[in-house]
Amino acid sequence: MRDGQGVHVPPKELHVLRLLLKSAGTVVGKDYLLDHVWPRMDAAEESLTRCIYALRKLFKENKGYIVTVYGQGYRFTGSVVELDVPDEARAVAPSLAVLPFRNLDEIAALDLQDLVIRQLTTAFGEALHIIPSGLIAACGALDDVRSVAGQLSADYCLNGRFIGAGGLQHWSIELIRGRDQALLHGQTLDAWDPGEALGALTCLVAQHVPGLRPVGDRCGSYPVAVAYLNGLCSVQQHTVQSLRDAQVLFRQCLKLDAGYAPPWCGLADVWLGQAMMGLGDPERAIEEAHSAVSSALALDPGSIPALTRLALLTSLRGCEQAAQVLFRRCLLSADQADVLYFNAWHHWFWQRNEQALQMLDQCLAHDPGCVRAQILRVRIHEQPVWLRERRLA
Repeated sequence: MRDGQGVHVPPKELHVLRLLLKSAGTVVGKDYLLDHVWPRMDAAEESLTRCIYALRKLFKENKGYIVTVYGQGYRFTGSVVELDVPDEARAVAPSLAVLPFRNLDEIAALDLQDLVIRQLTTAFGEALHIIPSGLIAACGALDDVRSVAGQLSADYCLNGRFIGAGGLQHWSIELIRGRDQALLHGQTLDAWDPGEALGALTCLVAQHVPGLRPVGDRCGSYPVAVAYLNGLCSVQQHTVQSLRDAQVLFRQCLKLDAGYAPPWCGLADVWLGQAMMGLGDPERAIEEAHSAVSSALALDPGSIPALTRLALLTSLRGCEQAAQVLFRRCLLSADQADVLYFNAWHHWFWQRNEQALQMLDQCLAHDPGCVRAQILRVRIHEQPVWLRERRLA
């Protein structure tokens, strides 16, 4: 793709490009390229030279991505991200079980558990495997941390207790190591502001799980984490005012730390939300969202939230097959509700309303409180086609 549009690459040129990308940053010998692209053929070096020339033309102003190393071969100098991460690489992420908070009624405890799971999943992505609440509930006695950790093979457990006295509200948090049930950290968090408490909880987990950092490996500031999580809460409300509030909060994050990737995805969600609700020019909203996602990917090329939004934007720009490839990759991630919502929008754009509604049903099964999924369902019934006909015209 270039600028959201599909680009045809002839077979030989595509084969050369794949070999260069696979060894990005290192020299690929001319003989190696000739042997693999023209096997069992007496191909002249001029054939390879023509392929390189054609690829550089396709790159236009970025033709310097392919460098000639005289007497040796060629080297690809651009940044390359492998989307198909091997299963073994995903398996090394530590696992965390978030137990329902005590001293709350059952429904409130489960709601708070789901909120914490969603926020930690968003904050850490695939760097931390958050065990779904349904699997935790199947373990039986949830107050027995030793039993839960053993049944789930969880590396860590987050145990919490709600404290309320005299109008004051706090969360008493314990982070416990799974293999020996050792207490790694205990802390009481002020719960007057849920967003601030979730921000502190995110920082707590990042600091005490070895080798773990928030997505993008750049968030070293408590105020940034607080503003970001408050922005997420505002996006989840998905009203005209809450989207405006979210935009302010995400911009505040980026003013404090422009190198932290997740707020860029948050800004993309704001622009996409405004487009969905018919606020302003949808074309401009899509361009702004694309710019924000590009910034996120520049900071964290493997970010699943950024790739999910890139998949939708790729679809909205008319590249259906490329979008499908990205969505297939993203559907392997932990945050299914997020991916299913954007995948539903993708199907709606291509006038596959039944598939879109199926995706929304699955999204709402994962997250019944997903307001933007509920809004999209209404829009599909009220306006079966969105923007595509205008674009094709």
